[in-house]
Amino acid sequence: MLSRPPLIAVRFSAGRPLAAILGGLLLGLSPLAAQAAPPEPVADAGADCGPYRVGLREYPQLYQRQGDGRHEGLDREFFEQLTARSGCRFSFQLESQPRIWQHLRSGSLDLASWVVPSAERQVLVHMIPLLTARPMAVTWRERGPMSQADFLADTQLKAVAIRQALYGPGYDTLLQRLREQGRLSEVADFETALRAFAAHRGDLLIAFPWSLAGQPWAWLEQLRFSDWHAGAGSLYSTLALSRSTVRPADLRRIERALRVMQQDGSLAQLVARYLPPEGVQVLPAGTPLPPLPASAPARAAPAPAPAPASR
Repeated sequence: MLSRPPLIAVRFSAGRPLAAILGGLLLGLSPLAAQAAPPEPVADAGADCGPYRVGLREYPQLYQRQGDGRHEGLDREFFEQLTARSGCRFSFQLESQPRIWQHLRSGSLDLASWVVPSAERQVLVHMIPLLTARPMAVTWRERGPMSQADFLADTQLKAVAIRQALYGPGYDTLLQRLREQGRLSEVADFETALRAFAAHRGDLLIAFPWSLAGQPWAWLEQLRFSDWHAGAGSLYSTLALSRSTVRPADLRRIERALRVMQQDGSLAQLVARYLPPEGVQVLPAGTPLPPLPASAPARAAPAPAPAPASR
């Protein structure tokens, strides 16, 4: 039976095989990353900023419900630090991926975290690049080694994905082809996608390896992790701020706070507490967005991401 991944802080050495990485995640044996220094405010705390409404998704290591009903993870600590640095106030709304974008379009949400950029999304939100990450193709080991071409050629195989999530041009193009062929099942969140995949209602799941931390090792051994787009750049993950509801002065205030968090290493230390450094890179302050496609793939297209992240 699938279990909810625990919140853990891990550090990996470069070059370890994925099985060892997942084993380390499951056992939680690696040391904690260094704690960030107490934040120094970078803006006038007396000036009004917010409260701004942030749409969050449940996703392993990013925003997870605990046994007592509280949510913990990278998102919570990130916005706590951003509040301390900027003086801005934020409130959280737990939503599915599709509803986050519905609310951003209607003006009933102001921010979203770990958003994968696209030209379509850039019309709605201002995106500040924070990190890059690499999703992987998860398939069943019993089917043997498989390339993307092999998967496409076998018309009996199906995929499961989070509705309106983006995974980078290579995987997005693959999922669009599967959608057109009626071979894609789209669900509201990662937990539902994982349950469907585990029940063998899908033969492919695009995911970040850390998102499967905490699952039974016997089950993980049945999976194969493949980088079907090794030559492609990593997926950008951004903080998205509504162009229609976030005041320009507050946008500049938040940007300054994030720039300090990137420059003094506090953002990198925070990310290292929750995500493995292999495949995850915190971007320097001022990193521009990559060239974006003319339009996002059609959807029936934040992400990490995470999740990662593409969220």
